Amino acid sequence: MPNEDDRHRLLQQLPQLPRAVLIVLWIVVASAAVRFGMDVVLLAKKSELRDFAACYTAAVLAKDGRSFYDPQPDREWFGDNQNPNLVAAARTLGTLHSHEEFEHVHIFSYPPAMMFVMLPFSLLPFAVAKLIWLACSICAIGLGMWLVGRAIQSSPLTALCMAFLALIFHPVRNTVDLGQVNALLFVLVAAFFFLYRSGRDVWAGLVLGVATAIRFHPALLIAYLLWRRDFRTAAVASAIAVAVSVLAVPAFGVEESVIYFTQVAPKFARALVSVENHSLAGFLATVGPSLGLTEPGQEVGSPWTARLAAGVVLALTATLLTGPAPRRSSQAANLEFALVFAMIPLAMPNTTINHLLLILPSYWMVLECLLRHRDAHETFLAVLVGLSVIVIGVVNDFYMHPILTQGLLVFAGEIKFYGLAILFGVIGCLLHRVRAQRPTR
Repeated sequence: MPNEDDRHRLLQQLPQLPRAVLIVLWIVVASAAVRFGMDVVLLAKKSELRDFAACYTAAVLAKDGRSFYDPQPDREWFGDNQNPNLVAAARTLGTLHSHEEFEHVHIFSYPPAMMFVMLPFSLLPFAVAKLIWLACSICAIGLGMWLVGRAIQSSPLTALCMAFLALIFHPVRNTVDLGQVNALLFVLVAAFFFLYRSGRDVWAGLVLGVATAIRFHPALLIAYLLWRRDFRTAAVASAIAVAVSVLAVPAFGVEESVIYFTQVAPKFARALVSVENHSLAGFLATVGPSLGLTEPGQEVGSPWTARLAAGVVLALTATLLTGPAPRRSSQAANLEFALVFAMIPLAMPNTTINHLLLILPSYWMVLECLLRHRDAHETFLAVLVGLSVIVIGVVNDFYMHPILTQGLLVFAGEIKFYGLAILFGVIGCLLHRVRAQRPTR
């Protein structure tokens, strides 16, 4: 961590804003916070928290020793529920999600280890459990933001900007609205980053291992640690992830683990064809029919498309990370992590809006870097970052309009993918520039 002299020097590099401007910024952030709070109150009263409802229903079945997965092996992707126990439990618990034509419950798509988190909630009535989960999700996002800001010794100005961004950020709102587990994943990844930056490698590896056990995405952070030859933290994270996954086998049944790893997980290794899939694989699979590269009417892309896309993103990231490892407290180290956080949703085959919660730390590190430079090159990059923020964090349902899901107009529907790609490119440019300006050690 920087000492007080370093921090004072860094703060002096930031633009000095007039007091009136700072007051206006505080008013803007306070207004966004009040609006966010009002929306949360409405959520608490009316929202079904559909994703949490799915996890809660599955946890009730797991508690009773019944099958909680709905793999639907006869389909390329997931459709109407086929597990009768799941539907019956959801009807009893009040967790069915109603459409005009049918009722269903979202499938439980996480590894069995996630049940260690969800099982305690199954002991409570759903109405109580969802309120507790909603409160925990908001606290998790807030704590995660604080940990990131503390880890990089953020300036007050950047922290104020990021507080506003988090309050209006579409992935945050959607995650809270659906009761998504990505809030939990976000705080675990943020805690890993904070502990790692603080030099507490074993604790950092432990937290990262838990995050990887309940969802695969953080495994790419382990890959980054291996790339940087930090074998101790990577080994601890891998060992914990394996240990937690193994403990879930006797706890929730061998059959459930087999179903997940042989039927459920493989479906997510192929890209769902949808403008709601923001990964590179999702982009290729979705625009493929418009270019005559793939058959129209398909539900998922080829597994080779997903592998090729992931390989391209990983190879590009490795190229940008070529060179000696920077000091953990350096700006270059921050930008490397920012690059990895942005790389994860690009590389994963099925990236929804909720997964983009993980790029909030990327925006924070990029903004902190841009505020310390004032030449024309950084101004252009700042404009690109602003564009990325708008298309990912502000644009909501317009991009999913039916007319944007077919023909060449599908390219307009992929705007959140473009925002993610822009952010990745900006981080790569900044990383190259910072390395060229000063030594990393």
